[in-house]
Amino acid sequence: MPATKAAAYLEKAIGRYPPEVAATARAALKKLRARFPGARQLVYDRRQSLPIGFAPAARGAIFSLVLYPRWVRFFFLEGVAIDDPDRRLEGTGSQVRSIRLDQDAAILDNPYVRGLIAQAVKIAGEDLKKGRGEIVLKTTTV
Repeated sequence: MPATKAAAYLEKAIGRYPPEVAATARAALKKLRARFPGARQLVYDRRQSLPIGFAPAARGAIFSLVLYPRWVRFFFLEGVAIDDPDRRLEGTGSQVRSIRLDQDAAILDNPYVRGLIAQAVKIAGEDLKKGRGEIVLKTTTV
């Protein structure tokens, strides 16, 4: 799918959420795209959520932004491997951890959270700054 069509689809999908959720997601995407311009954004349009994974060119996502009807969460897909002495990451599963994003995704600018994100990238051994930064629709509803 052409890049402009994929971007338009993603924007339309975000627009289906309440204004405060959509605004938080757009703010988060702006910040994450600026930090990781080469990352592929894998979009999975689901009935109850809109996951947007950030991935290097050669493999699956390292972390993802997920929109829900009432909030947005940021998931660390290898979260259990991240050193989190302040215990800010939520989740008790065997792998994934997450944080709930606040208004305007300001938490993504917090130095501690930036450190958690840097750890996730280092653990993955990938460079999300290199690449085409394309949006890839991984949905069956297109």
